[in-house]
Amino acid sequence: MTVPLMALAVGAMVAGFLSFPPALGGTAALEHFLAPSFTASGAAHAAAAEAPGVAAEAEGSPHVSRMGEIGLMAFSVLVALIGIFTAYRFYVLNPEIADRLKDRYAGAHNLLYNKYYVDELYNTTFIKGTMASSFGLWTFDRRVVDGAVNGSGWLTVFASWISSLIERYVVDGAVNLVGRSSQESSILFRRVQTGLIQNYALLMLAGVFAFVSIYLYMR
Repeated sequence: MTVPLMALAVGAMVAGFLSFPPALGGTAALEHFLAPSFTASGAAHAAAAEAPGVAAEAEGSPHVSRMGEIGLMAFSVLVALIGIFTAYRFYVLNPEIADRLKDRYAGAHNLLYNKYYVDELYNTTFIKGTMASSFGLWTFDRRVVDGAVNGSGWLTVFASWISSLIERYVVDGAVNLVGRSSQESSILFRRVQTGLIQNYALLMLAGVFAFVSIYLYMR
């Protein structure tokens, strides 16, 4: 993390020299270069130019004086120097001062040292929340969606198995039973239907005898 911060510091120093302020005799080239990004569009500028009252108001807007800009810059430099001197004294010349302050203000030290616990809060809320929701969605997909699909597939296979049993033993069984019954009964009828007149006459005589016998018995 130190190397990226050093690179950013070098970039900030270079950018500052590129945009030397007018209060110190510079041209603020970087400010003018970035001005379109922070101001209204060209159409807005044209509309403001067509309205004299708006243009006069924009020209008459208050600006910080040269001495005010120099004072603010001096104050910023003073604050930076105080910070550098304080850090050098506490951590280089007298490290025990930093240790005493850490023990005395442990709560503030831990808060600043852990960067206001932003990373911990982000990990607890967003990261763990995202992981928990993704695990819940994965469980729902595995148990509900895949379960419904697999259950439908199993039910289809089971229904096809039952259908094959019905087809084999009920439908085909009934058809085969009718065919087998016709085949077996045809053997008997083939024996009766001989085509000989003598046999038919004998059967007729047996029938008449049986009819007369039953009639006489019933009387």
